[in-house]
Amino acid sequence: MPNRSNSLDPIAFSKTAALVAVLVLGAWGTPLEAKKKEEPQGSDDLLIVDCLLPQKVRRLGRNNTYLAPRRPIRTTAVDCRIRGGEYTEPDQASYATSLKVWLPRAKDGDAEAQYYVGQIFEKGLGTTPDYESAAEWYGKAAEQGFSAAQIGLGYLYEEGLGVEQDDVQAMNWYRKAAGLAEDLVVLEQSEYDSLIEAQDALKSKQKQVDELQGQVDELRRQLSEAGAESEEEKNRQATLRSILERLEADLAGRKAEVDQSREQIASLEKRLAVVTQRSSGGGQTAALGEIPFGAYHALVIGNSDYEALPDLASAREDAETVASLLKNKYGFEVTVLLDANRFQIMSALNKLRQELTSKDNLLVYYAGHGERDAAGRTAYWQPVDSDPRRPTNWIPSEVVTEHLDLIAANHVFVVADSVYSGLRTRSSVARLRRGMTDEQRYHHIKLLMEKRARLVLSSGGPGGGDTQVDASNFASAFVEILKGNDGILEASRLYEQVNDRLQAVNKGTQSLEFATLKWARNDLADFFFVPTGAR
Repeated sequence: MPNRSNSLDPIAFSKTAALVAVLVLGAWGTPLEAKKKEEPQGSDDLLIVDCLLPQKVRRLGRNNTYLAPRRPIRTTAVDCRIRGGEYTEPDQASYATSLKVWLPRAKDGDAEAQYYVGQIFEKGLGTTPDYESAAEWYGKAAEQGFSAAQIGLGYLYEEGLGVEQDDVQAMNWYRKAAGLAEDLVVLEQSEYDSLIEAQDALKSKQKQVDELQGQVDELRRQLSEAGAESEEEKNRQATLRSILERLEADLAGRKAEVDQSREQIASLEKRLAVVTQRSSGGGQTAALGEIPFGAYHALVIGNSDYEALPDLASAREDAETVASLLKNKYGFEVTVLLDANRFQIMSALNKLRQELTSKDNLLVYYAGHGERDAAGRTAYWQPVDSDPRRPTNWIPSEVVTEHLDLIAANHVFVVADSVYSGLRTRSSVARLRRGMTDEQRYHHIKLLMEKRARLVLSSGGPGGGDTQVDASNFASAFVEILKGNDGILEASRLYEQVNDRLQAVNKGTQSLEFATLKWARNDLADFFFVPTGAR
């Protein structure tokens, strides 16, 4: 008869414990002690990967448990390992491996997964981009209100990639992504200024037409009321008819100009998706102190002393000047990296990813060597330990963008006194309309503070290699404008002012880039510089 004692058989207990351990490790990943010990050993550990987390044991009711489906996330390689996840090494990742992670969840209707699938098709990842499939998956997520997908779809419509080119559709998706009020301008401020000028010109031309029409009507009345046809009267009527003919010809020409102006305005309105009804500020003038700007942080990198590349005389000094200005005038909490290598830069980005919250703002300033590949599609920052013959320890812009996408800070602005790639167009940046009242301005700034922004201002043009005409000119203009600001300064307006100064100094030879980051989620918001004394 079997022994029914409550005591446990040691061998049976060991087997049971081992089985439980296997189940727990299979469901939860590495033990907690191991999780605490693993630290990044190199830059590759800090690259962003498509990570498929293990199944987790979930409890349903009191006695029932089940394994939840595996969940995909974007995180660093080391974090994926710590959490027991599965990923493909970044240098081996491809279109197929990324789809394997995200496609099942996308097919189940998850908007974020649909967005990433659209991004995979748009990037191509080692193969030809499939813009039609990108538009299809972006569309699925966009219809669910996923703003990053709405931006992606808007960009495809703007460029005519995978869909028929349609500026109005592009603007509509951009506005949906941002929840924009009607008097916020999307696209270039110069285009909006052209619309205002055209509308003013139309008013002037219409006034001239009305005056001419009055003169024509008066001459016609006089001719219709003409009396006896004496020789003198006949001469007078002939003169009036001659004048009338000239006025009617002039009137026809002016009317044609008015019609052309109306067509120009209609075209601009279509391009700008202008809506006549404007939002109100709620009837109250907002105080600057009521706008929740949040905390400001900055990572400032200045690389001058290179091991195998020519030294950059001003980069370190410029970075120190920028860091001091941001800290003392604008209240930034600043991390300064001088003559930094790849691992130091990647570690600093990873630290920001771990620490910042959605209430924070982040500015990343980089001064140092940069390079583009032969095709001009990928730009790299070159740390001080860069080998000029091999890009293995350079930092691609896309790697920086991937980190900035995962950082929780609502507003992120990259200022690169170097090159940067992976940008959309300036169409996807919201700008405050000129001529707003204080009430309107504060209202819209408060609206944009609730949105997500990922912007870049780069001194490098579209060519290959180090394209800065004079790095010190860029840094000087950037610093002087921030020094002279005493109120709210948007990144979009900062770009215009820096660009104007450089165009004057370099006589149009230096081309700045300003746009949203292509592979980072953002809602067409802006970045705001506010001196500590103004908030």
